[in-house]
Amino acid sequence: MRLRIILRFVRPCLLPWSYPGWLRGLAYTAMERGLPQVAHRLHEEGWSHPEGRRYKPLTYSWLHGLRPDRTGLWAEGAVTWWVSSPIPAVVEALALGLLLEPEVRLGSYPAMVERIEVEPTPAFAGAATFTTLSPITISTGERRADGKLVKRYLSPEEPEFARALAENLRRKAAAFYGQEIPGDLGIQVHPPYRSKLVRIHDTDIRGWMLSFTISGHPELIRLGYEAGFGEHTASGFGMVTVAWEGRLNGVPRVRSIQIFAKSVQQA
Repeated sequence: MRLRIILRFVRPCLLPWSYPGWLRGLAYTAMERGLPQVAHRLHEEGWSHPEGRRYKPLTYSWLHGLRPDRTGLWAEGAVTWWVSSPIPAVVEALALGLLLEPEVRLGSYPAMVERIEVEPTPAFAGAATFTTLSPITISTGERRADGKLVKRYLSPEEPEFARALAENLRRKAAAFYGQEIPGDLGIQVHPPYRSKLVRIHDTDIRGWMLSFTISGHPELIRLGYEAGFGEHTASGFGMVTVAWEGRLNGVPRVRSIQIFAKSVQQA
């Protein structure tokens, strides 16, 4: 389930490059207000893989419609924010929280929730080409000369990048659906790539804006679309859109249906 949220800033403001960290706080605050039990499970527990690793079924884009400046990003008027999850209750919690209190803050900057829409999920077959709405990040562990294991973020130019993305998606399927989804899964990354380095809660995370083609079981493709690809999806990484949907000023253009507070409360 995917939402398209229109935020309108009360006055023009210059956001820092690290503003994506504020989106996480905005999302969790809204979910806590909307459906506290859902927010608690997402934040504190997650969904467990049979081997014990926990995953959070949430991804969201960075803001689209900002104007870059030498020292940051200008927010002037309306911007677009996409939020998605394979678990409908997660999206409903966020939507209800925003509808109950549409006056929000991104850091110290006030904004209004102008509109919330549900976007229909595409009908996926055995392959799809995606482009990122927020950077994809994936890492591997490497052992240094002193024996210490350290994390290294992978580049799309490395073959391990696509393999690690595929394995990460399989593990999410086992965590969210309770079982493995069989069949081959292939990911082919298409240049050019744009590197993004952002600090989220005192951690520097490197991700990549790019396009790629995925082939495999339609349920795995749908899961990547709804839950995000790679790591740190619940902190605003790994959200994608279908490349053929068409673009208008850098923003995907799709049909959508407006939702209201009453329909969310009844869901």
